[in-house]
Amino acid sequence: MAFSTVVKDELARLWPATDCCARSELAGLVATVGDLAAAADGGLSLTLRSGHATVARKAYRLIQETLGVPAHISFGRRAKLDKSAFFTVRSAAPELGPALAAAGITDQRGEPLPPEPMETCCRRAYLRGAFLGAGFLADPRRGYHWEISTPDRDLARILRRALAADDIGAGLVRRRGEFVVYLKEAEGIGTWLSLAGAHQALLSLENTRIYKEMKNRVNRIVNCETANLSRTIDAGLRQQAAIKLIAATIGLTALPAPLQEVARLRLDHPEATLEELGRMMSPPLGKSGVNHRLRRLRRIAGRVGGAAPSP
Repeated sequence: MAFSTVVKDELARLWPATDCCARSELAGLVATVGDLAAAADGGLSLTLRSGHATVARKAYRLIQETLGVPAHISFGRRAKLDKSAFFTVRSAAPELGPALAAAGITDQRGEPLPPEPMETCCRRAYLRGAFLGAGFLADPRRGYHWEISTPDRDLARILRRALAADDIGAGLVRRRGEFVVYLKEAEGIGTWLSLAGAHQALLSLENTRIYKEMKNRVNRIVNCETANLSRTIDAGLRQQAAIKLIAATIGLTALPAPLQEVARLRLDHPEATLEELGRMMSPPLGKSGVNHRLRRLRRIAGRVGGAAPSP
């Protein structure tokens, strides 16, 4: 099951704590996927469509319990090639228009009302309803992306301001005729999930984020260690080549005893670090001391070979 579907399923099973929040959540659904039209009797009809059964059931319950008007659900499949299923919740009761106006979702003429201003709890409920209607959340294992899309620029701006009221900075972009309010950071998405009440989804997001951070950290350490090891091996091979040149020309016995010792250790241990070479010497020598002696060997090799290698 897609992660976005899992999140919507969790949110759709939550029931608002107060009547005002229930009205706000229904208003968010109506604003994003609702279709208000004139009914045959001169009143209003409301149609809500969703590809999620739990969202359709919640819309049905919100209409019946919050507005107090009858509604019904039907099931169908899209005519396009994907043949995906969708659910339609519809109400055309004579009392629908007055109920919507009384709830503050429309005016007396049946025109949608902007939801601002709202109390904090109602603002979050409105966002929850808007996400249930037209939201999407990518699987955090593949990337962090949350969005709500709408053809209404004013609604997109309202949604963005509602997020900003909780210190969640959202972007706004136009895409294929839709205005998309989006989040791209795990922190902002996590904050919204917490405020919306999707605690299981939040736990999944945090687990994924911790795993990614640990994986990235391990990769950085491994890459750093690999680079350090490569540099150590390269330096060891260059030092070994210089020592072999000295041995083939003037001989190692021509060197002072301290240089002979480090030369033989380097020939025997080309992969060893300077610290490791220093511990093998008698008496033990520090990293800078070992490096100084190896540099002297490379200068000698440069002289006897006719071309000094880079230090």
